[in-house]
Amino acid sequence: MGTLSIIGTGSYLPQRRIHLTDAADRHPADSERILATGYHSVCVEETLYPADMALIAARRALSAADRDPADITLLVVTAIHRHGHKRLWSPASWLQSQLGSPRALPLTVNQGCNGQMLALELAQGYLSGTPGGTALIVATDQFSSSSFNRFTADYGIAYGDAAAAAILTSTAGSATDDGSGAQGAGRGWRILATHTVAAPDLEGLHRADAPAPETPETLHTEHDVRAAKKRFLTENGAERLQHTTRAAVREIRQQLLPGSDHPRLRRIVYPNLGLQLLRDNYFPEFPGGADTSLWDFGRTVGHLGSGDQIAGLDHLTTQQDFTPGDRLLLLGAGAGFTWTGTLLERN
Repeated sequence: MGTLSIIGTGSYLPQRRIHLTDAADRHPADSERILATGYHSVCVEETLYPADMALIAARRALSAADRDPADITLLVVTAIHRHGHKRLWSPASWLQSQLGSPRALPLTVNQGCNGQMLALELAQGYLSGTPGGTALIVATDQFSSSSFNRFTADYGIAYGDAAAAAILTSTAGSATDDGSGAQGAGRGWRILATHTVAAPDLEGLHRADAPAPETPETLHTEHDVRAAKKRFLTENGAERLQHTTRAAVREIRQQLLPGSDHPRLRRIVYPNLGLQLLRDNYFPEFPGGADTSLWDFGRTVGHLGSGDQIAGLDHLTTQQDFTPGDRLLLLGAGAGFTWTGTLLERN
């Protein structure tokens, strides 16, 4: 079996941004809470729907990996929000058709904001038993075309529109960087280890009091994330979520980063949550805390559903220089509740 590697990434980040000061002005009742998140701006897409953005990101990842779409054997699309088409429509199958990947096993996954990280972990197991296989994992979300309010629907988080894609292979490959910006298999990221922690007792953070029939009113309330969180935290105490989160990320650190000396660890890509959430739950548990984070990027794009980690990896790979042996840690978290860490090393 060859080494499991991410050999190419691609993303679609809309050029349009809404600044948090403008959002605060539009929502005076929530202005203080919006500004307290610490974001500078969020990405906003008003024309393309999630599948359209996913296609762009996927093609960019395939180009970076120098791979033919026909070689894809596993294709997974993750999202946390609506895709804009009929409920039974399959974004993964559409992407498979558009790319020309008839051999691929298509899956559409909805497992909260950790969906893409969980899909990456599943793809590692799939590729371990499929020598020479290639997986395409895409996260895509667009919040503009519904009654979801990206600034007020949740606590401590502002949501951005984007798509992010990664190409995984079970062989290291031999391509090299030709100076064009393409990563190539030889300049990818070897997957050293992955660890997931689950806390299903927290699933109630995103569950309503009781199931309800679909009506125009319930469609609107489905987007109110705050209501479910407020009920759960009132019943169970706000400290429960923080305690469980800190324990989960601490376990990931102990599994993936044992010891205290990590000279080759360049960056940690956290979820693009609001700054206070990161300070309370994530930064204290990892070496370097905020200094090794990608908050300087995350604060300009917002929380990208399940795409934060691969969008961050793509940003780092294309914007910064790395040498063989440099390491990155991707850390995801999502409703359920699950947390996943993946340790990467530059080929």
